[in-house]
Amino acid sequence: MMLAIESGMSGSEEAVSFLQSEILAQELKGVHFLDLNIDEISYKQPTQIAAMEWLVDLYQEIASTPPSIDSSSTDIIQAGLNKYNGVLGRPLINSAALERVDTLDLVREHNAQVVVTAAGREGMPSNSAERVQNAKAMIEEALKRNIELSDIFVDLLVFPISVDSTFGTDYLNAVADLRQEFGQEIHIIGGLSNISFGLPKRKLINAVFTKLAIQNGADGGIIDPVQTSIEEILALDLNDPSAAIAADMLMGHDEFCVRYLQAFRSNKL
Repeated sequence: MMLAIESGMSGSEEAVSFLQSEILAQELKGVHFLDLNIDEISYKQPTQIAAMEWLVDLYQEIASTPPSIDSSSTDIIQAGLNKYNGVLGRPLINSAALERVDTLDLVREHNAQVVVTAAGREGMPSNSAERVQNAKAMIEEALKRNIELSDIFVDLLVFPISVDSTFGTDYLNAVADLRQEFGQEIHIIGGLSNISFGLPKRKLINAVFTKLAIQNGADGGIIDPVQTSIEEILALDLNDPSAAIAADMLMGHDEFCVRYLQAFRSNKL
C-alpha cells in the first residue's frame, strides 16, 4: 500500500486506480470509517506530511465514508485534518494516548471523534487492570476538554496469543470492566486480528475472538472488512468443535497454544 501511495504521488495512474479500488471495496463492506495511515512511507516527517495531505485529497474525491486520520504523530494528524474538507462527515482521529495527550486538543477544533489507546506513558500495559487504568486516564483527559463519551473510541490493545496465553483474557476482561464502568455510550474497539499473529487458520481465531469481544462488550473493531464478515461472526456457534478449540486457547486455557496447534496438524480445524 505504501508503494502505491508513493507511486501515485509520482504520477502513476495505475497506482491511483489501485488505491481508489481499495477504498471502494472496503466501503462496499459497510465500514464506518476508513483508516488512512502513511507513517511507514518514510522516516522523514515532511515526506510523511506530504503523503498524508496527498492521500486525504485523493480519498475525499472518491469516498463516501468519513476518514480515520491515523498516525503516531500529532503533527501528521493535524496535517491530514487540515486537508479534509468535512463533506463526508465527522472524521475520526486515530489515535490519542497518554504519551501525546495534546492530540485530544484537535478533536473539538476539527469536530472530530477520537480513538484513545490504553498505552501507558512509558510503554504497553501488561494486564487488564493496566489497560483499564490507562484508558480511564485518557477518558478523563477527553472529558476535561468537553469531548462527549459517544465520541470516544477506546482501543484496549490486542496482542498475539502466541506470545502469551493471557493476552486474550487481558483484553476481554478489560473490555468487560470498562463497559461496566462507562455504560453503553462509549465505544470499545481494538485491532482484533492482532490476536492471531503467528498462528495458522487466522480467520478462525479472529472470528472466535471477535465473537468473544462482542460478548464482553466491544462494539467495534479495527478490521479488514473485506476479509471479515460480521454477519458470519454473529452467527458463529462457539460450541462448534473448531471454534471451541480456538476459544479454549483464547481464554487462556491452552498454554503455548499446544492443543490448538495439535488440532491444526491433525486436520481437526
